[in-house]
Amino acid sequence: MAEQRLLLVDDDRLVLATLSEGLRERGFDVLQTASGKEALRLAADNDFELALLDVRMPGLSGFEVAKHLWKEHGVPTVFLSAYSDAELVKEAVGYEGVLGYLVKPLGVEQILPTLETALVRSREVKALESSVENLHTAMTQSRDTSVAIGILMERLKLQHDEAFEALRGRARNTCAKIEILAAQLVSAVDSLNTLHSVRDGAPPRKKARN
Repeated sequence: MAEQRLLLVDDDRLVLATLSEGLRERGFDVLQTASGKEALRLAADNDFELALLDVRMPGLSGFEVAKHLWKEHGVPTVFLSAYSDAELVKEAVGYEGVLGYLVKPLGVEQILPTLETALVRSREVKALESSVENLHTAMTQSRDTSVAIGILMERLKLQHDEAFEALRGRARNTCAKIEILAAQLVSAVDSLNTLHSVRDGAPPRKKARN
């Protein structure tokens, strides 16, 4: 199994050295920095499973870094903080992509249960996002194919099965996926309808795919 890469960010050099060494001994690949700005640079150049972030750092705070890591790189966060007041914890866990909040001082053994849980949750979230994206893509492709078949039925006076076979045959002859060919056909008809509307001085017609 490949090492899981972690980003460790803390302006306390002792914490940084102790935790990074302990995590490496337990099989993690750890990149470390004391700077929020440097953390974002590392995230741009590397793939991380999870970030462990100090909340209060000079320059960019842990909150700011966590926000950028999630929005720009899809990297979730577990916060490490010396502060345990309820308002701060509530604010921290309210950020998107935050999977935990631990109060220092901490040893590696204290971090591991939360770390392992966060890694599992991170994989589940990413798998869910991938499934939703794939479903959206499939639905869009199916809709375009249905609309394209309808266009062929109308323009060429074909039955449904005949229109589908015509579309599939064209896709086979051009070595294109039927979904891509269908989307191109729908887009072309949309453009043609818009040109006709402009020429006639009428409001543009709704797109065929709608």
